Amino acid sequence: MWSFQYHEPSTTAALILVSFLYLLNVFGWFAQVLLSCGLLGQIFLGIIYGTPLAGLLPQSLEESLVGIGYVGLLLIIFEGKCTEHESAVISQTGGMQSSLMHLKATLGLSVAVALTGILAPMALSFTLMPMSGAPALHAFAAGSSLASTSLGTVLGVLAPSVLGFDLRRTMLGATLLSAAIMDDVAAFVISKVLQVIGAGAGGAELGRNIGRTLGVTLGIAFAAAVLARWVLKPAYLWLLARPTLWRGKSWGGTHLLIAINAALFTGAVAVAGYAGTSLLYGVYVSGLCIAYMCDSDVSADMGTGLPLAESNAPRLGQPTSEPATTNETSTMAVEEEVSELSLIDAFDATVPPVLNTLLLPIFFGSIGYSIPFIPLWRGTIIWKGIIYAVLMTAGKMVCGAWIFALHGQKAWRAAVFLGMAMVARGEIGLLISQIALHTPDPLLSDDEFLIVTWGIILCTIVGPLAVGLLVKRWGKLVLAGGLD
Repeated sequence: MWSFQYHEPSTTAALILVSFLYLLNVFGWFAQVLLSCGLLGQIFLGIIYGTPLAGLLPQSLEESLVGIGYVGLLLIIFEGKCTEHESAVISQTGGMQSSLMHLKATLGLSVAVALTGILAPMALSFTLMPMSGAPALHAFAAGSSLASTSLGTVLGVLAPSVLGFDLRRTMLGATLLSAAIMDDVAAFVISKVLQVIGAGAGGAELGRNIGRTLGVTLGIAFAAAVLARWVLKPAYLWLLARPTLWRGKSWGGTHLLIAINAALFTGAVAVAGYAGTSLLYGVYVSGLCIAYMCDSDVSADMGTGLPLAESNAPRLGQPTSEPATTNETSTMAVEEEVSELSLIDAFDATVPPVLNTLLLPIFFGSIGYSIPFIPLWRGTIIWKGIIYAVLMTAGKMVCGAWIFALHGQKAWRAAVFLGMAMVARGEIGLLISQIALHTPDPLLSDDEFLIVTWGIILCTIVGPLAVGLLVKRWGKLVLAGGLD
C-alpha cells in the first residue's frame, strides 16, 4: 500500500468525536462550578465515553488521544515555568526574577518535601501489604505507584484562572512545583527499576539503568544552565537589540518567536527522551531556560543605551504630578514594544487557548478511560482500596509538616495546602502500576493492581477537590507565614 487510504468518517464517528471534545469542556465547567475542580469532570467523561463504560471511542482513537493529551501535559509543564515572567519586563522586580530567587531559596525545602512524598507512601505500603500476604517486591511496586505526584493535576489546580491569583510566583508555589518535578524524575527511575526487576535481569542491569537515568538527569540540568547562560540568552538579547532585522518581516515578529519556542520545546523533548530520562523533566528545564532568557528583555546590554532599571520613567500604576519628558516617553515606548514581542508574550498569545480548551481536557479525559472502572466494584476490593487510599493520602499530606516545622503555626494553612496538593497521583501512578502488572514476571497480582488503582483514583479525586475548596475558603491566606 502506497499510502494511508483516506476515507470520510462515518456520521456516527464524527458525532461521537465532536460531542466528546465539546462535553469535555462542559463537564469541566460544571465540575469547576460545583466542586472547584474542573479536571474531575473531564476524567469522569473519559470513563463514560471510553473503554471502561460505554466504549464509544475506538481503541485506535483512544491511543491517538493519549498522545495528543500528553502533548498538552508537556505544554502545561513548559508553560508553568516560562510564563511566570509575564510582568517582569516593566517592574524588573517580580515575575521570573523573584521566582528564580524563590526556586533557589526553597531548594532544600523542596528536596525534603519530595523525599518525604516518595518514602512515606513506600513505608506505608511495606507496612500494609504484608498483612494481606503480598511479598516485599509487590509492596515495593505498590508503594512506587503511589509515590508519584501528578504534575498535570498540580499545574491544573494551580492555574491562575482557577485560583484567582498566580500561586506559581510565590515561595509556596515554587516549593510545590519543584517537589512535584523531583517526584516525577524519581518515578521515572522507579519505572525503569520495575521493568528490569519484572524482566528478571540481574543487578548489573539494574545498576546500569539507574546510573544512566540519574546521570542523564543531572547532565541535562548542567548543560541547560551553561547553554542558557552563554549561548541562548546572549543570542536572544542580540535579536531584541536589532528589531529592524525581523519584526517587520512576514516570517518575523510573533512567528519567529513562536518558532524559537517550538525549537526549544521539541529539542528538550528529543534530548530528554533519547538520552533516557523523563520528557516532563526535559520540558521543565526548557521552560526555565526561556524564563531566564526573558529575565532581562530590556537592559543596557541590548545596546539601546537605556538603563531602564535606573531610569526616571514612572512605574506602571503610579500617578505622576508632571508630564513625562521625551526621554521618559521613549523609554516607556521601548518597554512596551519589547514586552509586546517577547518569547513569553508570543507563547501566551498563541498556545493557551488551544491548550486550555483542547489539549488539557483531552489529557484528563484520557486518564479517565485508562481507569479499569468495572472490576473495581467488588466488595473486598472496595474496602481494601479505600483503606489504602486513606493511608496514601496521609503519606503525602505529611509533606506539609516541613512547612509547619520551618515556618511555625502561622503557616499552618500553607502546610495543609501543600500536603493536599501533593496527594494527586494521576497519570504517573497509573503508568507505574500498569508497568508492574504487565512485566514478564508480574509485580502485582490482579487484585493488588485494583487496590492500587483505587488508591490512585481516590487520591486523584480528593487532592484537587480539597485544594479547590481550601483556596475557595482561604484565598491568599494560604500564603500566610512568609510564603508569598
